[in-house]
Amino acid sequence: MRKHILVLLLFFGVSGSLLAQRVSYPQLVYRSQAPQIFVDELILPGEEGKTTLAFLFRFNNDFIPFKKITLNSDLDAPAEAEFYSTIRLNAEVFEGELKRRREPSANSISRDFWSDTLFVNSFEETKSKDQFAAGYLETRLNPGTYNFILQLSMMQEVNERNTQRREITVPDLNSDHSGEVYLLKSVSDKNGQKQLELMNMEDNVPYGEDFYVAVRIPDYESSADYTLQLNRANISRNDTTARNQVLELDIEDSEVFSNATLKLQNVHHPMLMLEQGEFDHTYLIKMIPASSLENAAYLLSLKKSGQEKPVARSFFQSYWADMPASLYNLDIAIRHLKFILPEKEVDRINKGNDREREQKFREFWEQRDPTPNTVFNELMAEYYRRIDYAFNEFGSQENPMGHESDQGEVYIKFGPPKNKERRFPERGKTLEIWEYPDRTFIFEASSGFGDFKLVGTK
Repeated sequence: MRKHILVLLLFFGVSGSLLAQRVSYPQLVYRSQAPQIFVDELILPGEEGKTTLAFLFRFNNDFIPFKKITLNSDLDAPAEAEFYSTIRLNAEVFEGELKRRREPSANSISRDFWSDTLFVNSFEETKSKDQFAAGYLETRLNPGTYNFILQLSMMQEVNERNTQRREITVPDLNSDHSGEVYLLKSVSDKNGQKQLELMNMEDNVPYGEDFYVAVRIPDYESSADYTLQLNRANISRNDTTARNQVLELDIEDSEVFSNATLKLQNVHHPMLMLEQGEFDHTYLIKMIPASSLENAAYLLSLKKSGQEKPVARSFFQSYWADMPASLYNLDIAIRHLKFILPEKEVDRINKGNDREREQKFREFWEQRDPTPNTVFNELMAEYYRRIDYAFNEFGSQENPMGHESDQGEVYIKFGPPKNKERRFPERGKTLEIWEYPDRTFIFEASSGFGDFKLVGTK
């Protein structure tokens, strides 16, 4: 999730220092509801001694502005389409390192653009996180140091949204001793070649789902033993380091492809095609059984027997698209146990360093997991979803923290009522009655702004 938040900050100019501050629960709710985009750089083999630099991107529909298609529109739209949008992304690459502010800009050596017109069939689809526009831009460069800028425009905006310039080193893959790792959604055979569907979510993979990786193995030795190791990642401001190992996978000969290269295909649905022939590289294609992994961050390393340094190494983290806001922050997740636990028990879980607190938090929910043989804990997810719903639904001008209102706390503990009725007595305040199979709650309006206080149960 780190990268797509960073890209949004670059496009919209929000201060990155906000992310370093202690966050409140309302801030987490806002972030969880923010539109999501993914932009990544890929390094791939080129031709004639060059290396391919590609910019891979995915813009979810909830990020893209849509307009209603009018009756007199001249758009060549599908028959059922009701809304449309136009989107364009430009990439410009400059030679050399980033210059200081007063120094002249480096020479522009490459420009490319991608554009598309999008159509959707309903208003709901315009807000979807599951539907998106995707593609890539690519250029072939000599090995060296470059900097680049991306420019985004939607619905024919006059002013483009620009990222800050970023520096990138383009290696010579024929001499680079550290391999690249590509995250893949699926692998299939097409005309005798491997077709690799890119995950296209930067360093994120869907939580609770298996996925594949393609790894370039530099200096491959068929007589050596290789293993893929997976470690929990310890993330800090300065570095990402490995923690405990959670998985080790042996490499089979059938998973290694020599004399190969990778090429990008399908500009609106990015794929890699693995071609074999008179090429210079060797690739591993391996399925990662991530459906059994916790929702966390990981380091994946390809190890060669007798060699301390990994042949290839990459960071990834599980991506839970509709993860409840509280679970983005351990402090707040533990604090919100107060609706179902005594204060002393919440304090017990909250004691210790971050790793100890996280372990106690996970143990608490593991003991209550209705499906312990799966990685997804439905009870935990439902509990924190109720908190989000209560925050949004029962907040008011006087009490914006809806999850801490009387109605919010009842909803969190008991869920949605079987029946809800509002009564307007001739004398007295408005009443709202929530009926459950074994109990009833009576709330009374305390103001004219949607505040209700619990006044009785039966």
